[in-house]
Amino acid sequence: MFTCLLLALVLSLPPDPYDTVVLTNGGILRGSVVKDVPGESLVLELTTGDIWTIPRAEIARIEPARVAPPDGGGPEESTAGPAPEPARSLEVVSPLQFGVSIGLALPAGRLDASGLPFGSAVGPQLTFTLEGSLRPIAQLELGLYTLIGGGTSNPPLNDYCIAAGAWCDAFDLSVGFFPRFGFLPRGSINPWVMVSGGFEWMSVANEYRDAFDYTGWLVGAAVGVDLRSASSGVSLSFQLGARWGQFTSLSVTGLLPVIDFAPATHGWIDLGVRGNLGL
Repeated sequence: MFTCLLLALVLSLPPDPYDTVVLTNGGILRGSVVKDVPGESLVLELTTGDIWTIPRAEIARIEPARVAPPDGGGPEESTAGPAPEPARSLEVVSPLQFGVSIGLALPAGRLDASGLPFGSAVGPQLTFTLEGSLRPIAQLELGLYTLIGGGTSNPPLNDYCIAAGAWCDAFDLSVGFFPRFGFLPRGSINPWVMVSGGFEWMSVANEYRDAFDYTGWLVGAAVGVDLRSASSGVSLSFQLGARWGQFTSLSVTGLLPVIDFAPATHGWIDLGVRGNLGL
């Protein structure tokens, strides 16, 4: 008789409109689940209206809300259809990333020990950069890059080219490595800093393959900010940086004269925008 009364009392209780989260430490939280993606933290709106993000490792089990069926019978599990696949979360940081940059490089320093300003030898260049990186941790990228630049040459190098038969353009190629550190890799806005180092080859050449070919080393530093999207693995970056180094050798081909050369420090000031795809 007592058992029947207890069962009738339980069945007469109103349905619980809230989800229940039982924690591994024995605690219980009640509210409405906002986001529940396997492997990620649970987002719960408490009955007080507060939003809590609960690490998955701290959750023992989740008991969904119980609602009354349309015929007024006893409480039953909600029969709502499966939730749509959640949008990509900003919490997800891709371990692999590929980027393509376009920018402007302004020459600075000296071309060689003769004292000729680098900006008097070559003009500003339009640059394209391809890069790929791996993240050992969310904040750190380790990657490789290839930069290709193109622009015009200026006197006196171009005077030699014209005397040899045609105007010379300047082409620059750099390959190297970089570490980049992001301060807020899971945020929608992620400021970052980076350094780089590698090899540089610059050719001042005309259509007849007369050329001054400079080779040397280059290091650099840059700052920037990533604008991340929660709906995809694509982000957009704006960056400002500087590269500096030395040309350690010069080779001359064609009808151009052999000129005196000794190493000096030159550099580039870089402005650019980069598109990134995370995998």
